[in-house]
Amino acid sequence: MFIAFVGLRGAGIITANESNLVGLGNLHSAGVILALIGLAFSVVLMVMNVNGALFFGMILTGLIAFFTGQLEFTKGILSMPHLPEKLIVTNPFAAFGDVVHYGLYSVVFSFLLVTIFDTTGTMIGVAEQAGLMKNNKLPNARKALLADSTATTIGAMFGTSPTTAYIESSAGVAAGGRTGLTSLTVAVLFGAALFFSPLVSAVSGISAITSPALIIVGSMMIGAVTNIRWKELDEAFPAFLVILTMPLTSSIATGISLGFISYPIVKAAKGKWREIHPLVFVFAVLFFIHLFFLEGH
Repeated sequence: MFIAFVGLRGAGIITANESNLVGLGNLHSAGVILALIGLAFSVVLMVMNVNGALFFGMILTGLIAFFTGQLEFTKGILSMPHLPEKLIVTNPFAAFGDVVHYGLYSVVFSFLLVTIFDTTGTMIGVAEQAGLMKNNKLPNARKALLADSTATTIGAMFGTSPTTAYIESSAGVAAGGRTGLTSLTVAVLFGAALFFSPLVSAVSGISAITSPALIIVGSMMIGAVTNIRWKELDEAFPAFLVILTMPLTSSIATGISLGFISYPIVKAAKGKWREIHPLVFVFAVLFFIHLFFLEGH
């Protein structure tokens, strides 16, 4: 729901609305028409089981955007990549000292919780779509989280946005990527893309090119809700709360937070204390503190 919402919003198919927060966008605008064409073409290719359907859909949408004047390469196509002038964080000990000196405990705690559960939620969602979950558990989760946290830390020292797991990876799964070779291939292509940054910037600047893929992937991921025991309210309500609040708050972590808070409450009310793992209580309290006392402060 969240990734589809991002796609719909990015394409302009849904927009902000004063009366009820969201509403239908302007279907006559060039960007929305372009996105709808790309969505229709990509869905048809997916239904026909064409390999690389999402990729071909983006190519067609990009070509239409180019010939209709919506896509322009004003800065060229090639450019030499360059590293930052210096590391933003050169002394970890000084950084820890700044946390103590400026009292940034709540900020660090908030970022830690958000990063852990944003990443965990993303990994589980993508793994579920890829069919990699075994007995409701993610194999090699420790290694995956270690790689993610290492990349996030090193990337942050260079001043980048978090180099963490992103829900958009599900687009790669939809195209058939399910092994480590997929990640290595993407890494090599990203390295090559450094030399095509003007081209990448121009294409990524047109949301209509990428949004159809997000919408389609969202429709493919929603099938996992069939595993929820909807007739048992103590199971259904926390899950429903997670599904509802992730897109409405634009935050995977917030949705998971509300799920963790509500789950032990309804389970306890049902008299199923023994089904609740002690860590769930701990996280429920931590998430409650985060949402009601640290969020926005």
